Amino acid sequence: MVTDKTMLESHLNYEIGTLLKASFLFLNEQTQDIVLSAILTLHNDKNINENPLILSARAALLSLIPAYLRSPDAQAMLASSESEYGSCIPEPYIGSWGGTISAPFSYEQFLECSDAVVLSLLLHYANDEIGNWERRSLIGGAEQVKWQLREASSISPVRFMRLLSEHWLHIPDRFTDDILDGAATYLAYRFGNHQPSNNQWKPIEEPDPQVLASLILDELEQHSARWHHCRAAANALKACASVIHDEQDASRLLFIAIGFLNFWETENDWDDLIGVGINMARGNAAEAVIIIATNWAEKRRQFPELLVPTIRRFARDPSPAIRALILHWLPDFQSHAQELGWEIFHLALEESDERLWVIAEPCLYYAYHNQFAQVSLILERIVTSANGKGLETWGRISALAAFLGHVDINDFVAKLESLGSADAWKGAASVWTYHENVAQQREQCFLGLVRGLQQSGEIATAIALEMDSLFQKSESITYVSQEIVNLYFSAIEQKKSDDHFSLYGFDDWLNALSLNKPDEAIAAAERFADFVLHTNHHFYIFEALSQLLTRLFREAEEREESDDGAMLRRVIALQDRFLAVGVNGLHDWLRDAERP
Repeated sequence: MVTDKTMLESHLNYEIGTLLKASFLFLNEQTQDIVLSAILTLHNDKNINENPLILSARAALLSLIPAYLRSPDAQAMLASSESEYGSCIPEPYIGSWGGTISAPFSYEQFLECSDAVVLSLLLHYANDEIGNWERRSLIGGAEQVKWQLREASSISPVRFMRLLSEHWLHIPDRFTDDILDGAATYLAYRFGNHQPSNNQWKPIEEPDPQVLASLILDELEQHSARWHHCRAAANALKACASVIHDEQDASRLLFIAIGFLNFWETENDWDDLIGVGINMARGNAAEAVIIIATNWAEKRRQFPELLVPTIRRFARDPSPAIRALILHWLPDFQSHAQELGWEIFHLALEESDERLWVIAEPCLYYAYHNQFAQVSLILERIVTSANGKGLETWGRISALAAFLGHVDINDFVAKLESLGSADAWKGAASVWTYHENVAQQREQCFLGLVRGLQQSGEIATAIALEMDSLFQKSESITYVSQEIVNLYFSAIEQKKSDDHFSLYGFDDWLNALSLNKPDEAIAAAERFADFVLHTNHHFYIFEALSQLLTRLFREAEEREESDDGAMLRRVIALQDRFLAVGVNGLHDWLRDAERP
């Protein structure tokens, strides 16, 4: 075993070394020579200058052989290793290790170095194909250098873009993306909607954004073969789109973006279409086009020749994720270019995908006030062909339109009843339970909630799930009728799904209600107590209930002579029900109030 070179080079070298230490004395001279020769030539097929750990591995094994049995060559190698690296202490290989891999140097060195030194550093890491970094010290290699180069380029974008252009042949391909990404990141941070992940990020250059955008476009055109269908190029297009105001540069950008139309990528199987789209190179190119279109429409400028056909092609993209990105940016564009905006809207929704209606909803929301004729046609399309999230969008926009009289509320509720869709009811209920809507359109909101809660099964459950917000703390309490409270708890009691009902804040709502409407408060509290008793609902700490009982008792005592103690008996019964379900703190409250 100790003469097997494969074993000596394996991760078991510590165990083999231990065996060697115990047995070397008893080996004959010929075997000892074989062992020493094998150790002295360990990993002989590798370059020792590039792999200094080879010498440490040899020295570790030699140190375990008694000194008087080592050959002169072995002793010389061990002495040389110890003089350079210190005393050799053999230790077993531990396969499990961890930590954060740091870069061999920071981005600041890139900024401080001359261009010649930057090129030398990049060439040094050019062939680090296998991530050749020090595992024990967790010092990274080329991948970590790429991060620092990207950061340096974002801080000094013009310098590094010129470095890329002037020294293209000397910069390894693996680093070109990072320089372009860094320059694009500067534009995204300064003029886009991105926030620096590093709070210490502070550029040392403040170039004219259009000058920098032109430099980026020059690079994309100069080495078009390198940047064809490249993710970094697509990111750069998106960053440049926010700052370009020159028609020639806009046309250049659009021409490059067109090249991504036939770039087919593997898409993640996510329901979040926006998340899928922004992680695609084609998605970034599509965003660049819609950003250019929005900026031009906002300034009422004549569109570049390529713009309209390009945005149409992206709107008809086979991928729903790309169409989702177009719809995401579309509301702002529609506000400045209505006719073309609605054309793009319909193109993006030609091939129905239920997930797109949620993303398209803002287009309808911002238009239903003044463009309901256009919106009504889309609502009709949804209600006749969509389901799921599409009907939820239909319910929400239709309920809002009813507030303005565009839709008759009775006809709308009747349509909801005939559809029998929980999603459609859910969309409408999200409008009817919003505090400001209830304050301004109380009659419509409560009409819809009552009719919805009177439905059976999952429809009533869907309505009840949306009603939690009515009972939350707010500056002004929402007065909810006893009929709705009863229907609300009935819906929860009959639910069959695992949907979670949050009653957090209901105690505060009851307490606030008791200030001005004690009769309604006690009726709602009785229904709440019955619900908890019958359903064994998990009871959280309802701290406000003690205060509620105090107020109700005070009101009952004032009425005791006029109602022969009727209210007092109800409050005592309510107190007993709360005690039965284990409301925290009531026993202490009773003791403090000196009630039996």
